Amino acid sequence: DKGKLMCILGSSGCGKTTTLNMIGGFLKADGGRILLDGQDITDISPEERPVTTVFQAYALFPHMSVMQNVVYGLKFKKVPKQEAEEKGRRYLEMVGMAEYADRPIQSLSGGQQQRVALARALITEPKLCLLDEPFSNLDAGLREKLRFELKRLQKELGMTMLFVTHDQEEAMILSDKMAVMEKGVFVQ
Repeated sequence: DKGKLMCILGSSGCGKTTTLNMIGGFLKADGGRILLDGQDITDISPEERPVTTVFQAYALFPHMSVMQNVVYGLKFKKVPKQEAEEKGRRYLEMVGMAEYADRPIQSLSGGQQQRVALARALITEPKLCLLDEPFSNLDAGLREKLRFELKRLQKELGMTMLFVTHDQEEAMILSDKMAVMEKGVFVQ
């Protein structure tokens, strides 16, 4: 549902990430269609879909600063540099990383890198933000803190999100709606 956070819950290997990769356009579906807000996006390339992805491994550019990573997607939307940096500062503030704007990515902790990855995904204001177990590499305390922040941001921005996890507690805390997957099929 628009403006809601839905979790796909299931054990490793059940098809959660494959589903996300099809929605994001990184894998071609064997059949069917992918509709987003009534638009068929099945055959649209990943970079042209109104979708962003936050990966488990962050996928940040190591040769760029925090700010350069965050505003990267705005280049393709032809946003002027000054406007992109102003917007970048706002999104870095939202995720509590404004004071790190000029730092190199390698100097950040895993939790800080995940916040940068989240800001980079949200700044383009996609119709749908896909999150593939984004907190699984973090310690329990930080994972809990980032769950709370993600839910706060999602509500504040009114963003539609699809969150993949194998953690039942995480799904219960985050989701407005939940789907349980087993062997490539939604069972509940």
